[in-house]
Amino acid sequence: MSQRKIVFTSFFFLAFGLLLAQDPATFLFRQHSGLFNPALAGSGGSQSISLAYRNEWVTKGSPAYQTALLSYEESLPCSILDYGINGLWDQEGNGLLTTYEISPQVSANLPLVSNKDNQINIRLGAGISYGWQKIDFLKLVFSDQLDPKYGIIFPTNFSPPDENLTNGYFQPGLGGVIQMVLNKQKYNAIIINVGASMHNAYSLGQNKNIGYGKSILGLFPPQSPKFSIHADFELIPGASFNQFVSIKPLFLYEKQQALHYMQYGVDFGIADALRVGAYLHQQSLGGGQKNTNWISTTALFRPYLGKNRIDFYLTYSFNSSGLRNTVSPLIEIGIKKHFRNSPVCRMMGKGDDIDYSDKPICRYSRISPAKKKLYENIWYKNN
Repeated sequence: MSQRKIVFTSFFFLAFGLLLAQDPATFLFRQHSGLFNPALAGSGGSQSISLAYRNEWVTKGSPAYQTALLSYEESLPCSILDYGINGLWDQEGNGLLTTYEISPQVSANLPLVSNKDNQINIRLGAGISYGWQKIDFLKLVFSDQLDPKYGIIFPTNFSPPDENLTNGYFQPGLGGVIQMVLNKQKYNAIIINVGASMHNAYSLGQNKNIGYGKSILGLFPPQSPKFSIHADFELIPGASFNQFVSIKPLFLYEKQQALHYMQYGVDFGIADALRVGAYLHQQSLGGGQKNTNWISTTALFRPYLGKNRIDFYLTYSFNSSGLRNTVSPLIEIGIKKHFRNSPVCRMMGKGDDIDYSDKPICRYSRISPAKKKLYENIWYKNN
């Protein structure tokens, strides 16, 4: 068998198995919305830094799927702009396929409707992802190493690329979100966010280090845009004094070539200090193949530590169909620290236009007086 056929066959089955199993870099939309739509970069209502890590609970003798994400975001009350930057590390498979990726993003906020009862804004965002990959070819088995009777007894004719590294890849993204707060003067205000994005939106060509494709062998696969739409809501069915109960349904749909992915579910919260939820992940490759679906259960705890607000969350994901004996359940832990200032605004000589105190000025959203931005009031305190 030729070297090209050996390599193609091995990587076809590796990629096919990963697609059927899961995308280890896929986090829940609510916890990392900027990864799905750059228009949501910096939309959290504070300067924040977060760290998330996920791993297989039981590895069954194979290397575990692992993903780590470090994120920094800042909401700028003095400007129409917000921004964020993400650093991703991911490792998967017997060949220890490792990905390093950095993704800066910026978003702009444009008010459409602003009156006593309703606020409607549009957010537009753009981002780029630059990354590279490596793999340990010595841990892989190629077809020319196999004997039908004795198994792996032959050396391979495959010669790995220098340093087992890709040339790097460049993947831009564009997105937009419509934000709505309806009946904002009432306790049962309704918050609606509807958005769409396109990743791998354009290519700078197939030159080294700026091409679109991820390829250990430097084969420069063709550009393959990924489209997504999402909608989430917050409903307030009841409130008493400073306490309120909220329900947040979510729907996300993504498409890239023949692969379709949906994430939908709901979470429940008490004054945003404690939230619990469940989400279903559905994938479809077409062609009558059996899909691998996942269920995620998650809990968020957002306490005050003195004057500081910190998010802690835990997510447990498991197969509900498909390759249930191939990829073990995944557990993810995360922490996010919120800061009560805007360094960029202060460097520009401008003060903070929003109040970072814990007073219940606006129970369900935060509207910046200067730029009429819509932020979740993460500083709200229920006692």
